[in-house]
Amino acid sequence: MLWTLFGWLLSIPYMFLFYALWILSCLFRPVMMASVLCLAYNPQSTLKKMRLFVMTVTYLALCHDKKWTEPKEDPASFFADSEDETIEKKTIIFVRHGESTWNDTFNKGDRSKVNFLVYFVPNLIYAAAMEFYWFVSGTEKQSWFFDAPLSNKGVSQARGIQTFLETGAAQGTNKEAELIGLMLGNTKNEDGTVSSQLVSSNLRRAISTVAMGFQDRLDKELKGDSILICPELQEISRNPDALSILESQGRAEPSFIDQEMQSVCDMERILGKQVDTRLHMGNKPTGSNGLVRMNAFCETAFNVIEKDSIIVGGHSLWFRSFFRSFLPRTFEHVSKKKKIVNGGIVAFTLLRIKDPSGYHYMMDPASITVLYGGF
Repeated sequence: MLWTLFGWLLSIPYMFLFYALWILSCLFRPVMMASVLCLAYNPQSTLKKMRLFVMTVTYLALCHDKKWTEPKEDPASFFADSEDETIEKKTIIFVRHGESTWNDTFNKGDRSKVNFLVYFVPNLIYAAAMEFYWFVSGTEKQSWFFDAPLSNKGVSQARGIQTFLETGAAQGTNKEAELIGLMLGNTKNEDGTVSSQLVSSNLRRAISTVAMGFQDRLDKELKGDSILICPELQEISRNPDALSILESQGRAEPSFIDQEMQSVCDMERILGKQVDTRLHMGNKPTGSNGLVRMNAFCETAFNVIEKDSIIVGGHSLWFRSFFRSFLPRTFEHVSKKKKIVNGGIVAFTLLRIKDPSGYHYMMDPASITVLYGGF
């Protein structure tokens, strides 16, 4: 009797697997036929998603985004004997995006290892099913994996930035209060325009983090205020979540997660009217790398953006690489080893000097200020 019961219990997983496969085999043909009809009905959307897939394969095969030769010169060597009046300065505030749907699927995050492993396959199946649905339904602007948007947890982290900006000034030092005032748009130029510029990478999770985190500022619709898209900030990675869906100089569109937030944050208005894409000319080229784009951002910061303070919505590997590349080589700091946490905020002063060989940049190590979250 016990052996019979034991054998029956052992057979349950196999019975479940058999019926699951049977159901899938029965559904395969009608699902495929319906999918072909949907794809034929939306050929333009199908082609765009297929181009994105081809681009992903190309990047995986040919991209050298993380490979570059570090300059021989220490950034500090260009500033050692310089007079202060010859050095240009910009206040830079890094804001790391909230967690994305890609992170939610593939990264353990703060979940226990057991929890992550148990739910990994179900979460992957759900994500793949959503991606397949958007593909066959012709929803070209939505994706779980490509240009991964904020997850629900990422939204909470972005809104944590908003809460910090509401309360942080009263709890910090005078320097921190001044930096928070810049982020809130409280400091104005003589012509009445806000004195700081919001910028973001061309990836949706960074744009949405800036839109939600700085919602109170954007709701004021201050003179000359917008989120400027800087493609130089695109994440240093070959993964599909680091490829931008946003078309060249196109209109930023809310993700499916953003749409759920419409009742508490008017993402349609912010993304449609307050995101400036004039500098966005498409995805990073395969021949580019992180160092090329970091230098390009420094040039944009001084040559294109006229305001003295720049609030940058961006990514962990890009930010960490920037600290490693532009801090003095002998200066030890946690930023060279660890990433800024999701939703974290760190400020510093970026220096520029010119010599006969051209412009050179360095982060002032004494200026680094952790405002929120840290590393």
